[in-house]
Amino acid sequence: MNSYLETLNNMQLEENPSNPTVVSFFSGGGGLDLGLALAGFNTVFASDLERQHCETLSNNFPNAVVEVEDINNSTGRHIREVTDIQEFDLMAGGPPCQAFSILGQRKSYTDPRGKLVYEYVRMLNELSPKAFVFENVPGLLTVHGGTDWEEFLSYLKENTDYHFFYQVLNAADYGAPQIRKRVIIVGFKDDVGFVFPEPTHFEHPADTQVSWVKSKYAFENLEDAPNHVIREHCERVRTRYSNVLPGERDKTDHTDRIDPERPSGTVLVGSRGGGGRPFIHPYEPRHISVREAARLQSFPDWYEFANTTTWQYRAVGNAVPVLMAKAIGEAILNTLGYSND
Repeated sequence: MNSYLETLNNMQLEENPSNPTVVSFFSGGGGLDLGLALAGFNTVFASDLERQHCETLSNNFPNAVVEVEDINNSTGRHIREVTDIQEFDLMAGGPPCQAFSILGQRKSYTDPRGKLVYEYVRMLNELSPKAFVFENVPGLLTVHGGTDWEEFLSYLKENTDYHFFYQVLNAADYGAPQIRKRVIIVGFKDDVGFVFPEPTHFEHPADTQVSWVKSKYAFENLEDAPNHVIREHCERVRTRYSNVLPGERDKTDHTDRIDPERPSGTVLVGSRGGGGRPFIHPYEPRHISVREAARLQSFPDWYEFANTTTWQYRAVGNAVPVLMAKAIGEAILNTLGYSND
């Protein structure tokens, strides 16, 4: 077994009720929650608007209160009641990125989904945790020439008492076999110095450094892996895919074929009605399975996704890569003064 799969297999979740607590919104498939839990946090509450995602969360975080809820209707009082916890260590979440994504129409705050960032701030004030972590697409930095980003930072500064830091991180730099960039904001009640986690993997490594993980390592030893259902394509599509070279794009459905010698591109998710847009497998003329996509997102194989294949692809595609989330969680724990041994 290759070292990447060994890393995934060694990621076992041992929830300890005495661990620092985290409340999660927009939890989706649970990539951020899982990474934070593996770092040493205990997810006590998670919510998402989609029932299908909450089914996955409930199955994988059996000790957490999981609710199908719109953050517009959430209150700090309710969360304290259902968790029987008054003070929380961390609040986490990433409002839907579609309003900011360079792949979308970039309507930003005129899109109701864009306004959800302000609901995140409202809940931050109501819960008043020791720290928070906010994640979104890098497009948030540049939409409308960067004015919306500056507006949000000003709003955060003026309407909370948190000291915050932000940076764009790349999942490939933390051991995931996928190039996926996210803007991360981390804030603390106390005026502390926070340092984002240093990369552990490099595109052009020096002598003592480790290179980015090649995507091919995510496609090994898949026998009996959950969520590994291979889609059957017609002969016409199989023939067409066979002619797409690794790293190139199919001209008909605009699907990329993975280059096995590099990290993959960003695992994408389609519309609610249309399902996901999986990559073409690096060696076979077919779409990658949900489990193969989850491997690229650095989910361990024991983490299973519920409901239909469409919803499974959505859960995986919207997730924060687990290894990157774990690195962020460890840095936050260190700043809060907790041991993450």
